[in-house]
Amino acid sequence: MHTQDCTIQVQAAGEEDSSLSSKKSKNSRGFTLVEILIVLALIGIVAGLAMSNLTGTFEGGKIKAAQTWVDTTGPAYINSYLALAGEYPKSLSDLQNPPSGIPPFVKKAKDLNDPWGQPYQYLLEGSTFKLWTNRDGKEISNKDTSN
Repeated sequence: MHTQDCTIQVQAAGEEDSSLSSKKSKNSRGFTLVEILIVLALIGIVAGLAMSNLTGTFEGGKIKAAQTWVDTTGPAYINSYLALAGEYPKSLSDLQNPPSGIPPFVKKAKDLNDPWGQPYQYLLEGSTFKLWTNRDGKEISNKDTSN
């Protein structure tokens, strides 16, 4: 009789172990809602930090593009106009609509806009000219000596 009791106890213990292992496998098959929310929050924080850094990078590129236009592209258009028309343009729109017989220097009016969509400014001062645009209260000009 003593042997039969042991066998029954072992079988009972085995049954309990199998039921515990099936409970563990049910619980360990996926992530909890809290774990998923924490990961999503971390991804959001990292993405927000990355976007704020990229915004500064893009802004710096726009400033460089505007400086390049007022230093080289704009003066090239104006000097070409002078060479073909014999006089300086009265406004930048003359580059799009030059006198008859002269092809336009720019095809679209937006080609005379700065990277922020504002038109470049032009001032004829005798035999020289000034090209500029403004960004955040700072003038970007072909007359800048600081850059």
